[in-house]
Amino acid sequence: MPSNTTSTADPRRALRLLLAAALACGVAHAEPPAAPAEPARIEWSRLAPAEQGVLAPMQAQWGTLAPRQQQRLRDVAARWQAAPPLRRALIERRIARWAALSPAQRGDLAARYEAFSRLPPEQQQDLREAFRRFRALPPEQRAALRERYDAMSPEERSAFVAGVQAERRSGGWQRLLADVPPAERLPLRAMWQSLTLDQRHALRRYARGLSVDARADLRKRLLAMTPAQRDAYIAKLSVPP
Repeated sequence: MPSNTTSTADPRRALRLLLAAALACGVAHAEPPAAPAEPARIEWSRLAPAEQGVLAPMQAQWGTLAPRQQQRLRDVAARWQAAPPLRRALIERRIARWAALSPAQRGDLAARYEAFSRLPPEQQQDLREAFRRFRALPPEQRAALRERYDAMSPEERSAFVAGVQAERRSGGWQRLLADVPPAERLPLRAMWQSLTLDQRHALRRYARGLSVDARADLRKRLLAMTPAQRDAYIAKLSVPP
């Protein structure tokens, strides 16, 4: 079985993966919409005791925060109160990391988060998955991809943004449907929609290098499998030989 794992040897796909990952963690900026009304500043002493407990790492810096940053942190505190124990621990670590940042770093990350939050939910999920795959790469590959991304001009980055968006709009499964008669597309589409994002990613990579006849054979085999057989088969596509 040929391997199709992402690596720096495939620069176009690697850069698109990096860009998607960058979008997921806010490296790519979108044009900001009209600014909503600025919330009122609130003094630390006026916070509820539960809020003060969650946001304690920020107490010394609270008065220097913009009202919008204060409100965002209060929203985080509200989510903490409704979260299960493991989720609470994660939120606490994030608050501690946020407290350690400089004001400039906080402003930059806040702008990036705003850009990500304006994306459609489906695209946000796609980018989270891409970022998870990016983080799973060996450190040297991540470093190489970041260097390539940082070296791109604004025009090159914009071009890659357009490419990622176009690839997302295509739906991904078109590669498998490229040679399928219209009457046969419905069961294949249903099968595709039942797959996870990681499974779709593995099939896209694998199908890219197949001939027309090989793609037709792959479709028939996938449709003939049970869900469990299909899961096991696709899992092998992501494992290097």
